Amino acid sequence: MIQVYLYRLMGVAGCVVLILNVHKHGWHPASFAIGPPLAALLFSLGVAPEQRTVGWEVRNVITAI
Repeated sequence: MIQVYLYRLMGVAGCVVLILNVHKHGWHPASFAIGPPLAALLFSLGVAPEQRTVGWEVRNVITAI
């Protein structure tokens, strides 16, 4: 269960880092090519263990890479 909250926390941290990066350096396409997809992947990994499917495993591998 702790893993669920860690994934959610990392998703929030990714959003915060994206906002701070945009605030400091301005809007750049590279900021949005990596930040939002990674945050969305991390948020999608934050599900209860009994609700994990094959799609969850695929997203887990993509996020790890």
